[in-house]
Amino acid sequence: MFSRAKILVTTVGTIAGGLGSVTPVDAASLYEITGLSFLPSDINDSAQVVGENYLWKDGNVTNLNALPGANNSNLSATAINNKGAIAGNGVVSEEGKGFISNGSTVSPAYDCGERCLNNFTVIQDINDSGTLAIYISSSYGSSESITVDSNGTIKQLNQERTNINSINNQAQVVGTFSYRGGQTDSFFSDNGVQVTTLIPAAGQLDPSATAPPYDRSNAKDLDDNGNIVGSSSVNPSSTFENNPQEATLWEDPTKPGVSLGTLGGENSEALGINNLMQVVGSSFLGDDSTQHAFLWENDQIVDLNTLIAPEAGWELTSAFEINNTGDIIGVGTYNGEQRGFIAKAVPEPSSVLGVLGLGLFGLGGLLKRQQSSR
Repeated sequence: MFSRAKILVTTVGTIAGGLGSVTPVDAASLYEITGLSFLPSDINDSAQVVGENYLWKDGNVTNLNALPGANNSNLSATAINNKGAIAGNGVVSEEGKGFISNGSTVSPAYDCGERCLNNFTVIQDINDSGTLAIYISSSYGSSESITVDSNGTIKQLNQERTNINSINNQAQVVGTFSYRGGQTDSFFSDNGVQVTTLIPAAGQLDPSATAPPYDRSNAKDLDDNGNIVGSSSVNPSSTFENNPQEATLWEDPTKPGVSLGTLGGENSEALGINNLMQVVGSSFLGDDSTQHAFLWENDQIVDLNTLIAPEAGWELTSAFEINNTGDIIGVGTYNGEQRGFIAKAVPEPSSVLGVLGLGLFGLGGLLKRQQSSR
């Protein structure tokens, strides 16, 4: 057995503190929401957002398909690093699959040669040194994951049937792998070759259990310190019906993950983490049918909808990524229609202090953000 972290679920309601009793939205709307005309996939520390075939920055949208070098391809941008390099998928030349763009031109990402011949190839992520994380699926059902650095050096994970989801600036990677019985586990690799299987929040489960198959964990992202987030089983039962998945944090890849809790429902998943240990994702509410985006920090999981103005017209259903300045991207509904969004922290220190002083996130979170912006 292990000790699960104590989780505090904060929703709209009265919070008592030294500055009186207020609700988060009464004290301040901590995030302003801007709608996007596309579904976002990544954001960098300069608040540049990519998704589908678009690049967004400060309200200006660039169609990557129209850039020189795109060659009339239908591009799909999956990642952007802090140098503004965009990586994604779409055949822009005969030499390779996938593309790199600086926002002005498009070029082939790499020459995958025989490795990618007649195979389905997906660039999943790019770090600040330009190393790509790539998933390759063959036509006969097998799959592999590789990293390719800016010099063209290829490393292949020594685990079969893997799918890389994220790479950090230390070139550490996380993702999932599947057993032939159908179950899914997650992995961490410190060097892009050897893998460590992540242990779910429920602890070690029987790897031979095959009926019915179930997903034990799904690692989605990691920060530059090697902290990993995703989802994992929280019940040691081997049956799917009694095996809910909750957002999970692994601070040590050799130890069981810790559940970050839910917003009242049975399942949740963490999708992004920044270097300040702020985590975003999606959770079911108590009715187990409604999903809301969440923000987790300092052992507290908070419905992101309680941190925006209620009259904004948004219902935020999932948060995909959070950058190191606290900007969040995700998807929600705006006046009943599904839209992508970027949520930017409102620069009102006195109002934010009023809320933070009441214990919603704690003064430490604010101080970390101030220090990181200097």
